[in-house]
Amino acid sequence: MGNKEVLKRGDIQLTSAGTGIRHSEMTHGNGPVHFLQIWSVPQKNGLPPKYYNRHFTDEEKRDKFVLTVAPVGSEGVKETRDGEGPAPVQTQLRLYATIISPGSSVSHTLKGASNGTSDSKAYLHVIQTSGYNKGKATGALVKVNENLHLSEGDGAFGHGSKGESVTIENIGDVPAEVLLFDLE
Repeated sequence: MGNKEVLKRGDIQLTSAGTGIRHSEMTHGNGPVHFLQIWSVPQKNGLPPKYYNRHFTDEEKRDKFVLTVAPVGSEGVKETRDGEGPAPVQTQLRLYATIISPGSSVSHTLKGASNGTSDSKAYLHVIQTSGYNKGKATGALVKVNENLHLSEGDGAFGHGSKGESVTIENIGDVPAEVLLFDLE
């Protein structure tokens, strides 16, 4: 496809391999690189390759959830290579990002399955921003729905019902970067 990109903080690069692409990654310079690579399985096979870029600033995400990835055809999703709003994905996945200030909290209401059932699944991930660490996690610490504590690098999967809320409170002393996957 001929795409070459330099990704910076807050960038999302969504690639749909579809019927096949060749892909490689390399660092730009000698410094360490820290990013998340997330894969999802499309709802149908044989789709053409696609490529999308989106950027979300820290300020946009501060103390609120921002929808960064959503199913093709969802409200606000544009299938343009470069653009604003959530990146389009060929699966029933909504990805929200936030940076929670110490002492603050954010909440999300689960969307439920598109098949009409009230079932919802969610995966929560606290991004590790304090750097590589062989020992016990340091940095951000959050409390989920009053009973679950997660540190940097931790994740948790759960089931819920459409309309149920997930509340994440930053109980640490540094900002906590969190991803919430609202899944079917």
